Amino acid sequence: MDNDIAVLKRFAEYAFGSLERTCEGLTEKEADWKPAEETNDARWILNHLSRISNTALPRIFKGDPDYTPEGWPEDYREQKYDLDKLLGDIAAGKEAVLAGMGSLSSAALAEDIPLWGGTRKREFGIFAYLGEIINHKGQIAALKGIIKRRREKDASFLA
Repeated sequence: MDNDIAVLKRFAEYAFGSLERTCEGLTEKEADWKPAEETNDARWILNHLSRISNTALPRIFKGDPDYTPEGWPEDYREQKYDLDKLLGDIAAGKEAVLAGMGSLSSAALAEDIPLWGGTRKREFGIFAYLGEIINHKGQIAALKGIIKRRREKDASFLA
């Protein structure tokens, strides 16, 4: 594995590890709470991240915008899966991401592939989606922080 791919792989491991640590202790009730009707709750965010790790990133590694892993439900986005399922799917996606990255070379990062909005360099899609993992991890951390502060004032909040 060349150095560019090794660095990307380490960053992916960091991003997924950070997400896993942030989700530790998250409860089903907490996963469904949101501070305003217009915001996303942690469950929606985890569903989104599961789809990124299991479908979007593998599509970029393969250069196939229609790739879907065997057995992946067409209606995954619409389902309200429990946290164990979502976190398990993200863990499986992490393994698929790391394996997919391991199959690439530095030259492959510069290849043009079909992405949203047209043709772009493969590295653009990888950077964008790894950034999504970090961004959404931060959103979950913020939700957990708000819940913690609310509980400091009201011990029965989401009890």
